[in-house]
Amino acid sequence: MTPGPPPDLGEPPREFDALVAWFDRVSQRLVLADDLALPEVRRAVAAFTAGVTAHRDADGDLGREARSEDLGLASSRRILRADHDRLATSVRQLWWFYEIVERDDHGGNRQALGQYGRLAAEALRRHRVEELEWFRLARTGRSESAVPPVASNDK
Repeated sequence: MTPGPPPDLGEPPREFDALVAWFDRVSQRLVLADDLALPEVRRAVAAFTAGVTAHRDADGDLGREARSEDLGLASSRRILRADHDRLATSVRQLWWFYEIVERDDHGGNRQALGQYGRLAAEALRRHRVEELEWFRLARTGRSESAVPPVASNDK
């Protein structure tokens, strides 16, 4: 029995959080050395890049949502905007890893791309938890815990 063509990755979700989860699964497949066609990998990186760019471009929403100039909310907003600035660096780094795979497509390079993709997806998940909490608190005008601590595996 000969193996068929590798399964494609499906369509990337349009909703940002779903896209991040989808890209994490794609990245995990790279880490596990699943046989993904290089054009599919490129399409995944491009879709993730487009989603991150659109998310960064919506940065102005952080300013419009606040109902008060609470110091906690203002501080949290600065942190979230700084995260948005760092996203551009993360996307450039992701493409750097992809270009290495494109030049020298072997398992180790694919795993490195996948590991970086997983790190980027995890950072975005944590960012989104903080961002969604900020939006919730900004609408109510309360900041007692504007940026909740992210759960850690360190115990």
